[in-house]
Amino acid sequence: MNWTERCWAQVDLQALRRNYRRLRGLLSPRQKYLAVVKANAYGHGAVPVALALEEEGADWFGAATLEEGEELRRGGVTRPILLFGYTPPTAARRLAAGKLTQGVFSGEYAAALGAEALRAGVQVDFHLMVDSGMGRLGLRPGELDSLRQAAEILANPALRCTGTFTHFAVADELGEASSAFTGEQFARFEGFLDRMRKAGMDPGLCHCANSAAAILTPGMRLGMCRFGIVQYGLSPSEEVGWTELEPVMSLRATVAMVKEIHPGDTVSYGRLYTAQEPRKIATVAIGYADGYPRCGWQGGRVILKGQYAPIAGRVCMDQLMVDVTGIPHVAPGDPVTLAGREGEAEITWDEVAQKSGTVSYERICAISGRVPRVYLDEQ
Repeated sequence: MNWTERCWAQVDLQALRRNYRRLRGLLSPRQKYLAVVKANAYGHGAVPVALALEEEGADWFGAATLEEGEELRRGGVTRPILLFGYTPPTAARRLAAGKLTQGVFSGEYAAALGAEALRAGVQVDFHLMVDSGMGRLGLRPGELDSLRQAAEILANPALRCTGTFTHFAVADELGEASSAFTGEQFARFEGFLDRMRKAGMDPGLCHCANSAAAILTPGMRLGMCRFGIVQYGLSPSEEVGWTELEPVMSLRATVAMVKEIHPGDTVSYGRLYTAQEPRKIATVAIGYADGYPRCGWQGGRVILKGQYAPIAGRVCMDQLMVDVTGIPHVAPGDPVTLAGREGEAEITWDEVAQKSGTVSYERICAISGRVPRVYLDEQ
C-alpha cells in the first residue's frame, strides 16, 4: 500500500471488534458492557470506534465531557451515553436534548443541575457517583450525611436516577495492600447501595468494575462493566495482562530525507547525538506536536524495512531523526513504524511509554488531531 501522508495512525477496527467479543464473553447475558470512548476513544477516534462497537452490541458508552457526548450523538451513536466528568448545570437543556446521562457527584451539584433543568422544562437522567476511595468525585459513604444527600438527589423531580457507580483506584495493582484496598472500596460501595435500598431508594444500574477489575474479579462485575484500555488491546498495567487481546492502533510516518554524516557531526537540538564514525541518518516526518514523546529519544527506536533503527538525538516538534546505518536502500517516502508491528519486528505502546517515563494510556491519548486516522475494517 502506498501512503502519501507524512504520518498517520492506523486503526484496525476488526481487531477492536475481536477484542470486544472476547471481553463480552466474560459477562453473563444480564450484565451490560459500557465501552469507554472518552478522550477521542483513547486517541483512536471516538465516532468510528463507537459505531463499530455499537454494531457489535455494546450497551452503553462512556465519555468525559458534554462535548464528547454530543459528538457521539452527531456521529450517529444511539445507545445510552454516560458522562463521567463535570458538566456546567447551565447545560441541562443540552444534556436532555442529547439524551446524555450525567454523573452526579454531590447534593450541591444536583440542586444546581435540577434548578436549571426545571427552568428549561426538561428532566435530566443521571447516575449517582460514590467516592469509595478514589478521592475524586462522588458522595463519601463514610460521611454521616451521605445517605441524606442521596435521598435529596433522588427526590429532585427534574432529575431521574438510572444508576449508581464508583471507581477503583488500584484495581490494576496485584500487591496485597492494593488488592485489600480494592476489596475495601467494593465493600464500601456495596454497603452504601444496601443502605440506599433499605431507605427506600432505587440505585438503578450499579457498576464499579473497570478493565482490570472486570478481568480479575468476577464478583465485582455487578450489572455493568466499564471497559476502556483493554478493548484497545492494551493492558491496564504490567501486572494485568491478557495475551488474547490485539493492539488496535499503530503509529507510522514517512522518511523525508536520508543523509550521510561524518565523525564529529551532531544531530538535533542540544547536540546530544554525536557521530563517532560515518553514519546514515534518516529524517522522519513526525514529532512531539504529533504526539510522539520528545523525551522518548533515549533508547527509543523505530522499525524501517523490518529492522529496528535507534532514534538519533532529541525529537523535534515536527520531525525526528533515526540512525539507519546498516539498513540498505532507505529512501524518501519509505514508511516507518513508531508503534506497531512490521513483519517479525514489533514496538508496543508499553515500550514507547516506558522510554518516555509514562503509561500507555497517556501515549495513545497524546496522538494529536493533526495526525490522520486511517481505519481498516474489512469484513
